[in-house]
Amino acid sequence: MNEQPSLSTEGPKPSSSLLGRLFNVYAAPGDVFDELKTAPSSVANWLVPILIVTVAMITSFVVTLSQPTIKQQLVEMQEKAIDQQVAAGKVTAEQAKTVKNQLAALPPWVMQLFGIVQGVVAGFVGAFWWALVLWLLGKMALKSNVPFLTALEASGLSMMIFALSVVVTTLLVVLLGNIMARPALSVLIGEFNPSSKAHLLLGSVNLFYLWSTTVLALALSKLSNVPFGRAAMWLFGFWAVSRVILVLVGLGGLVL
Repeated sequence: MNEQPSLSTEGPKPSSSLLGRLFNVYAAPGDVFDELKTAPSSVANWLVPILIVTVAMITSFVVTLSQPTIKQQLVEMQEKAIDQQVAAGKVTAEQAKTVKNQLAALPPWVMQLFGIVQGVVAGFVGAFWWALVLWLLGKMALKSNVPFLTALEASGLSMMIFALSVVVTTLLVVLLGNIMARPALSVLIGEFNPSSKAHLLLGSVNLFYLWSTTVLALALSKLSNVPFGRAAMWLFGFWAVSRVILVLVGLGGLVL
């Protein structure tokens, strides 16, 4: 009797759900990025994580600003920054007094509105910025043709790590009663000085930033079909240089 060739019952691997992708970015990011290479493009892959980041940041502002100790630290930081402007001769003592009075007179909802705006900006700018970085590094450094929309999906899904960092940072700030508390090397400093470049550099070495950059490097590796080490070299190099430049030009607070 002739043997009949066995027919494989395995079909194409089904696509995971959006919820699965959002959580697998933490547990199995390589599988997520492998799927992005062949799956149809989906706006939800980048828009939903951005919305989650926005909600997380708004909640963080509401929770932290409800703490009297944190509010007082924020006021003291603002006044110290104004005093430094006076010492540098950039504003007069009378102008500084006027600004301090104006800040003290601001209603609470102003800071809440600022938190909402910052949350929206951080989500959208962060996702599109890192998508651009992935696309450019893939095209120029790794000589690959990564579609920008696919890079945006990878970047957007990676924003889930940033959302988790917002939650953890908020808990640290509330529990320690310190507005500058971060899961970063700056925790080794007794009193953080936001005007110190050395302190800002230590603050930028954040556990979640390193995790996020590692995941983005994995995305670049998968989407460009190059070894992880090569992709990581380019992405971590860009990350380190960009942080140093921000600190040197006086925008170091943006990395915290």
